[in-house]
Amino acid sequence: MPKPMQKKQRQQRSDPRHKECPFCDKGAKYIDYKDYPLIKGYTDYFANIRQRYYTGVCLKHQKMLRTAIERARFMGMIAYRK
Repeated sequence: MPKPMQKKQRQQRSDPRHKECPFCDKGAKYIDYKDYPLIKGYTDYFANIRQRYYTGVCLKHQKMLRTAIERARFMGMIAYRK
């Protein structure tokens, strides 16, 4: 007698809107433009700032991150765009 086919259980994707902000978890009050390794993780290959949807950063920290990246670009630490 054949075994009944079991349905595959799909792993449900988490909703990206419910990601926890990495800066809120650490209690960051300021994002420093001189912290290159931190800032580099939030830019893509072309030096564009990644969207909140992909990074999970809250609006308050996204604005701080944008300011920090602009300052780092002005100081020559990050390329404007490739």
